[in-house]
Amino acid sequence: MTRTINRNDAFTGLEAAIVLIAFVVVAAVFSYVVLGAGFFTTQKSQEVVHTGVSTASSNIAILGEVYGDATGAGQSGSPHIHTVIFSVGEAAGGTPVDMNRTRMTFQNSSNFQTLDWASTLMPAAGVCGAAYPANNQWAICSSQNSDGDTLLEEGERFTVWARLTPDTSGSLPARDQFTIDIKPDLGAALSVARTTPGGIDPMNLLY
Repeated sequence: MTRTINRNDAFTGLEAAIVLIAFVVVAAVFSYVVLGAGFFTTQKSQEVVHTGVSTASSNIAILGEVYGDATGAGQSGSPHIHTVIFSVGEAAGGTPVDMNRTRMTFQNSSNFQTLDWASTLMPAAGVCGAAYPANNQWAICSSQNSDGDTLLEEGERFTVWARLTPDTSGSLPARDQFTIDIKPDLGAALSVARTTPGGIDPMNLLY
């Protein structure tokens, strides 16, 4: 009688190959998903870091000294500083700042003022030394390396005159501490903290 021998070696090898290919495909897909998620997480982390840095750091910086103008402000009686003068430029690594969208506030021991942007007083109007901004306003009175607009860009320098609101005791008397906060629309505010000297002259260097 003839015996029939069933041999499944060929089928077993084929099945093993199919299982191996399936494992390779699944591992490749899983690796792709994991790598994609890692790249996405890294990109989001970089965005958060960049956003945090741009928000926490100021895009403008004070260039040079800060001066207080007391010209004609009761020199025969009790002189006081009515205008604070300083220059600003773009901070290292910062982004351009649109100055006409910048807010400015003044504060000392006795009062708090929000200084308005004097849009009509621009470098072309020649206000430096010829006229002051109105009370409670600030203006760009001169510029260097500027292209004629109010966008403070790299290499440019704007000289700002901040006119305070005079009162009977003087806006900034002698030995008075004050802070001017410059708040651009993007980035942290820049605080300019100074103290008036013991004796006030028509033009004063503030420390």
